[in-house]
Amino acid sequence: MSIRTLLCPVDFSQMSQPVLDYAVFMAKSHDASLKLVHVVDQLHGFDSYKILHMTALEITHEMERQAREQLQQLIDTLPIPASFTVRFGRAADEIVAQAKEDKVDLVVMGSHGRSGLSHLLVGSVAESVVRHAPCPVLIVR
Repeated sequence: MSIRTLLCPVDFSQMSQPVLDYAVFMAKSHDASLKLVHVVDQLHGFDSYKILHMTALEITHEMERQAREQLQQLIDTLPIPASFTVRFGRAADEIVAQAKEDKVDLVVMGSHGRSGLSHLLVGSVAESVVRHAPCPVLIVR
């Protein structure tokens, strides 16, 4: 079995850094490429007053800008080259879609990320990715 491409979903939660450490280790160990993906699916980190004065398109662009900036900052700290992408939608669906598009050999992701009521209603992102991913998924606890 050969691991040439890894995908690591990042949600900027506390769990993101240990997961990213595993992904970097795996990429270095297998001389594989690493791609980070962030899925924008909720309005995290927005001032409610600011949102009231923005159009839906402006909110979308701002969320994407913030995600790209945070991903670039993460990549700048890595000891290996990596790339990133930002997607919009339901996290599990978009992670699986990215894994299929990039034909990744392994997804490295956390067992828990952002939580709250949406987690209880929607279910586990990690569980859904494990069930639907086209490749093995390494879950970091």
